[in-house]
This record gives sequence, C-alpha cells and structure tokens, in this order.
Amino acid sequence: MSALARYFNIYGSQISGSDKESSLLIDQLINEGIKNIWIPHNKKKVQDLNPDYIIYSTAVTDKNDELAWAKENKKQILHRSDLLEIAISDQKPIAISGTHGKTTTSTMIFEVLKKGGKDPSAFVGGIINDLNTNVVAGNGEYFIVEADESDKSFLKVNPYISVITNIEPDHLENYPGGFQEIKDSFIQFAKNGVKDKGLIACMQDPVTYELISSNFSLNDEKIITYSIDNNPIKTTVFARENKNKETWDFYYKNELITSIKLKIPGFHNVLNALAAFSAGSLLGINPEKIKKALEEYSGVRRRFEIIGKINNITIVDDYAHHPTEIAFTIKAAKELNPKRLIVVIQPHQPLRLKFLWNEFIKTLRNEDCQIFITETYIARGSYIDGVTSIKLAEEINKSNVNYLSGNTNEIAESLLKLIKPGDLVLLMGAGNITDVGSKLLKLHEGLASKFGKN
Repeated sequence: MSALARYFNIYGSQISGSDKESSLLIDQLINEGIKNIWIPHNKKKVQDLNPDYIIYSTAVTDKNDELAWAKENKKQILHRSDLLEIAISDQKPIAISGTHGKTTTSTMIFEVLKKGGKDPSAFVGGIINDLNTNVVAGNGEYFIVEADESDKSFLKVNPYISVITNIEPDHLENYPGGFQEIKDSFIQFAKNGVKDKGLIACMQDPVTYELISSNFSLNDEKIITYSIDNNPIKTTVFARENKNKETWDFYYKNELITSIKLKIPGFHNVLNALAAFSAGSLLGINPEKIKKALEEYSGVRRRFEIIGKINNITIVDDYAHHPTEIAFTIKAAKELNPKRLIVVIQPHQPLRLKFLWNEFIKTLRNEDCQIFITETYIARGSYIDGVTSIKLAEEINKSNVNYLSGNTNEIAESLLKLIKPGDLVLLMGAGNITDVGSKLLKLHEGLASKFGKN
C-alpha cells in the first residue's frame, strides 16, 4: 500500500490514507509529502475528503467503517492489486512470487537490471536499503513487481517474466481448496510467464520442482530452472561453492560464467541471487554487470538487517514469520559465529499460527539457541482459544525455548537485562517486533554503563 501511495504521489495524484497504528513508515510518507494520514481508521475523515477512489488491502475487512462508507456512497473501490495492475499496464512486468524470498529476489533483480542499463521501475515489499524506498519510477520498459500469492492477487499480474522462488502451504484462510488450490494457482502463474518471455523457477524447492516438471517441458527455451550444485536435479542455472575463494561459482548451461561473493549471509540468499542471475541472463545483460550488481547488493530493510552494533552486541531485525523462513534466518545468523545467539520470535496472526502450529513446534524444537516467543501480533481478526504463544512454548517443551510477555518496551527492557558482549540478538516477525531493535538502541547508555564503552 505504501509503495502504491508513493508511486501515484510521484505522478501528482492527491493521496490520503489511514492505518490502525502509527509507524516509522507513516512518518516517512508524511515527510515525502503525503500529509493527510490519520490513525486509526476514521469514517468521518473519509467522508469529509470525499475521495475519487478508495484503495484497500486484504487486511481490511468489510467491517471497516471507511470501506463501508465507500460502498454505501457508491465510490470507486479498488483492491490494492487492481491499482497495481493499472500502474504496470503499459510496461513489461517481471513478477516475482513464492512463499518466501520475494522481496530479496525482487530487489536483487532490480539491482541487476539497473546496473544492466535497463532503468527499471519497481514495487517491492520492503525498503531498499540504498534508496530508502519500496518504489522506483524508472524510464525503462521493465517493471519489477513483487506478486503477492497470499490473497491470490498475483494472478492479476500479466507477467512478461514469472519468477517462482518456492511454494509452501501458507495463507490458507484465502484458499478454501487448501494446498492444492495454492499449487494450482502457481501453475497458472507459471503459464502466464511462459506465454510471454519466460519462467524462472527454483528446482531446489521440492513442490516447485514437482509442479514445473509435471506441467511443462524443461527443454522449453523459455523456462530457466535454478538450483545449488546441479545434483541430482539438472538445472539451467546453478551455483557451486568455491571454498578456496570464499565465493559461489555461477554456471549457465553447465558453463562457468562468473564467481560471486555476496554481502548478505545465508544459503537461501544464494538461491535468491540465482533467480536474479537467471533474470539478467534471460534479458541478455552482461554477466560482469550481473556480478557487480549482486556483489554490491546491500539488502532490504528487515531482511537480516543489522540495525546496530554496540558493546560487541549485534542486533538484527528480520521479517521472517513462517517456520521455514525462521529456520533459514537462524541458520544465516549462526554463520556469523556469535558467542551466543538470542532469538526473539513474534508469531503473526492467530489463524496463521493455528495452521502452522505443528511446523512451528518441529522447527523450534530443532534449535539449540536461546529462543523467546512473544505474544502473537494481530493485524486483523482476533485471538483464537488455545492458539497462544505461551501454549506454543509449553508444547515445544525445551528449556531453551520460553514465552516472553510484554509490549515492545517491556521486551526491550527484558532483553537489556539478559544480553552481554558477544551476543547476536535476532528479532523476527512481520508485526511490531521490529520496534524492539530501535528501543534497544535507544537504551545504549544503559548498555554502555553496564559493560563500559568501547
């Protein structure tokens, strides 16, 4: 929603809006000239403005007073995805979808095209660190867009190129047909790309491998598959670790093209880089320009973002909220070899926690670091009896996994008492857990007095 607001503000539309609570992002939008934002939602504000269009996201239900007013007064109402479709209609969309990795992959592809001289536009689901924004209005023919599978709106995009990072059961509240409906939707998304320039698919992911190999000819020149090590699955593009040079060797059709050393850690980010390399190759971008773009890529806000280092304590903020993402992110943190890893997880949405309950238990039982589970963040809906963070910690039943109560201020204060030099504090979740990092940093004088300045 913020990317759409920024994009249409750039082109002169008068933008206003509301949210359930304030945030740093809203402060940024106000500083960028979108002044008329109110907290919380307020029907009278909309009534007084009498706007031409009302744009809403899936997080906004029919019970919302502003949306109800718009319907009663027969206003032009568009879902977020409908407005996105309008924004990209005159360009060639490169649409990135998947359960995990969309934002990092999208921004990597943006960097590859930018350094490849394509001057692309982009809508992504996070703030690009180097640009401090989630939207770019370029002058080129390509529009990189993070295509959201969570509410099936990714099927509204008419992609020039489709990219699939992985497929897992998630957001099942929007898929009454269960996981099979999710898989069927991804098959259609893949077909939409093959109709035009092509499809890029991660065969490292077993579900994506199953769907692509069963529904498409892998000999089709429009299909680029990618993986790590090219074994046992043979793919168009693959990477192989070169431990002597601390790089990854990238191959295209079994030919070594280049070696790349990423700034950001994690096996999963090598896969994201392979998707970006594949997109650049499909569009004929010089391999050395692709290499430069990926090696200089500095990441995106809230994707393993190191937000501060103080007194030899590192604080990392990450958007991970699905068990698979959480496992990947913990593994990436361990690659940094901290003296001690402290993980704080904020589950997102009671319904998601209910659907993924067993996956959370299995994932967190496998970890040996200190893990705290905070209260579940509610973006919409309400609590579900028996589906709580405290019960989750109890069922995991491991001494290193504990429930941590309190709001973000109280969580920061609890961590302040616990952490010591050499620790890496990893904060994960899609809700307001991100505020804990900044609050910890604001307590820097307390940390300094506790450990001594260095």
